[in-house]
Amino acid sequence: MKVSTSQVSGFRFWAAVLVCVLLIATLLPLIVQAAPPALLPPPPPPPPETDPCPPCPAGSSHGSRPAGGFIELRAQFPPNWPWAAVHWQELWTTVQWQDAGGKWHAVEGWQGTLDGVRFGDGDAPIGEKTWWAAEDDLGTGPFRWAVYRATGGRLLATSEPFYLPGSTGATATVDMSLGAP
Repeated sequence: MKVSTSQVSGFRFWAAVLVCVLLIATLLPLIVQAAPPALLPPPPPPPPETDPCPPCPAGSSHGSRPAGGFIELRAQFPPNWPWAAVHWQELWTTVQWQDAGGKWHAVEGWQGTLDGVRFGDGDAPIGEKTWWAAEDDLGTGPFRWAVYRATGGRLLATSEPFYLPGSTGATATVDMSLGAP
């Protein structure tokens, strides 16, 4: 059997195509891996929690919540709050503790945005934030709430000093008024 020149050329063509496909398949993962991060799409956001428990310590759930109490902030917005320009979700709350010298320090685990805003019957809107306090810490203080325009932003208001609730399951509620943003 004799092979013609056109058959050899066709064979060479398909062999070259196969080599190119194999080369691309081999190198493509390396090229994608070496691409700068800006060229890769951002990772998707984490899914929302189906059973949020913001006042609980990390790793606990509603059914296994250890003994303790709660602190709750109720921050009243002024009537002239610029809702379109300053969104309540950007406000940053921090619980601070006072040392023996009178200096205030941020509590690492008790910092974050408001949990929500409650709009009452004709009353001014109230921003709310709740944190869980361990049983061993109940009754300690003094603490205060500080509300900032944003993380690292301008201080809008601080609350009066307060102490953690004195018994398990109790809540220390602190009311304060926000200043102009």
